[in-house]
Amino acid sequence: MSFRVALISLHTSPLAGPGSGDAGGMNVYLVGLAEALAQAGTEVELITRDAGEGATDARTPGGVLVRFLRAGPRAPVPKGELPAQTPEFARSLAQLPRFDVVHSHYWLSGLAGLEAARAWRAPHILSLHTVAALKNERLAPGDRPEPAERLSGERMLVRASARTVTATDAERLAVLDAAGPDLDDGRVVVVAPGVDPSLFHPREPAAPDPYLLVLARIQPLKGIELAIEAVSALPCHRRPRLIVAGGTSPGHDDYAAALRALAERSAARVEFLPAQSRSATAGLLAGAALLLVPSRSETFGLVALEAAASGTPVVAAASGGLVEAVADRLSGVLMSDRDPVRWAAAIDRLLADPARLAALGASAAEHASRHTWASTAAQLRRVYRHAVGESLPE
Repeated sequence: MSFRVALISLHTSPLAGPGSGDAGGMNVYLVGLAEALAQAGTEVELITRDAGEGATDARTPGGVLVRFLRAGPRAPVPKGELPAQTPEFARSLAQLPRFDVVHSHYWLSGLAGLEAARAWRAPHILSLHTVAALKNERLAPGDRPEPAERLSGERMLVRASARTVTATDAERLAVLDAAGPDLDDGRVVVVAPGVDPSLFHPREPAAPDPYLLVLARIQPLKGIELAIEAVSALPCHRRPRLIVAGGTSPGHDDYAAALRALAERSAARVEFLPAQSRSATAGLLAGAALLLVPSRSETFGLVALEAAASGTPVVAAASGGLVEAVADRLSGVLMSDRDPVRWAAAIDRLLADPARLAALGASAAEHASRHTWASTAAQLRRVYRHAVGESLPE
């Protein structure tokens, strides 16, 4: 039988480069999942808002259709103004040929996707990717809390959807806590994301000059100042340069300027790069001595898994989904506090012991090899099948 799945991403195009604007791990997730679903025999489309990128239809590198729907101006719209565009997006979506499953990614997509699913009498599957209540609990100093509209919207969507898919047990617990005590916990399931081994794999270092790496959008949530302070605290004879690669998220220009000022004052050699292509990202990860992930909160932290697949160990904050994305002492080291001196000590111990660093890189690659997009797609096909209530070919 033909089984059609719509993967909805209203606020960001799946084809947008991670690290630019509002694009990040979710964009990587959408393309990886869509292509794996298609390879497994599922008819799938990626659907996003037409923000004036060009053609109304495009395709992922693996050939999955990306459909751009009109909702509001054919131009970028600030994320805070997008809730007003969801009714028009839902109407445009409902005019498409019927899908058997609507899988919305992020709460704005859910607002539109739920309405279309109801019109088609199809199950609505939700993936929030970031939980507003959890994000507000771990707010960076000076950062803006998520609005009440999003908090209530997420709660409504979790309760109204057939299933909510989370990436980690930590996210699952946060979703259940935010949704209310009477929600059937069987409707919130964990499906871990995957990694593309054809792109992310160990390589010989391209240059003799070692470097540490931060791959993240420039925003307070990512805690990049901690990485700069930690590298600055390293012994001067063992202080590699730090590369920070990623664009500035909308509304965070002041934070980006403060980071650059901090870098200039510090003892660290910091190089800021713009958002990178996927192939350039793979090269940076494979060539780094360590990836640093000092985020205050991550639903999963896909970049940590991509680093592991590249044979690059991770030093990460023991926060949210990073506790599950990073296998402590196997694919990296988890830090329980945000003290830059303690971070520097952990980094220095690894840099000072090349044999241990190499062993950790090898075990990291082994850890990542168990996370494939094919496995993610297979698990989600089962979620879809159970939600629809009928069998699918495996």
